[in-house]
Amino acid sequence: MSEETSTNVYHGSCHCGDVQYQLRLTLPPSSDPDPFVEAVRIYKCNCTTCQKMGMFHCRPINSYRHFILTSPATIDELGDYRAFSGKIGWYFCKKCGCRTFGMGGVWVQEEVDVDKWAGREGEGNVQKVWRSKPHESASSITGKPLHYVSVNAVTLEGVDLKEWYDKKWIFYAENRERKNGTQIRLSDPYEGGCY
Repeated sequence: MSEETSTNVYHGSCHCGDVQYQLRLTLPPSSDPDPFVEAVRIYKCNCTTCQKMGMFHCRPINSYRHFILTSPATIDELGDYRAFSGKIGWYFCKKCGCRTFGMGGVWVQEEVDVDKWAGREGEGNVQKVWRSKPHESASSITGKPLHYVSVNAVTLEGVDLKEWYDKKWIFYAENRERKNGTQIRLSDPYEGGCY
């Protein structure tokens, strides 16, 4: 018997609250190991970047439609670390240092009715938010324009990460060695990874 899916909007923020975002997730995530299946992905990666940053990935199905950054007012107010090719920004709060999400794409500012976007009753809460659109350059993995959003699951509010672990929704990715491309499994982290 499969679990029933549900779609909810979750708020996320840094420790001090200066960085705030909303994320739409359809749970449970897919257990299909194919990384190109359109599904929510919840995972821990053992690459040195993710390991050192303490990144606990939670990726929405659609980076543009399912993620909005509501604060700060400008992207320049975020700290931005870029490793290797520099195509993905690993953003953090400049005030408290909390790493909140990674984004590979292009930032665009749009006016959005946030209540309506979140599926709540009422309209009229129009505000400027930041969204991501695909980058012009192609991803080395898919060959398609790069478009990537992954929030740090520990910055989400109202989720029970232990419940996600107990339900086996979290998978572990081997990206350190990459002998045969990315490998994933549900049981245990790969060498250098963490639970």
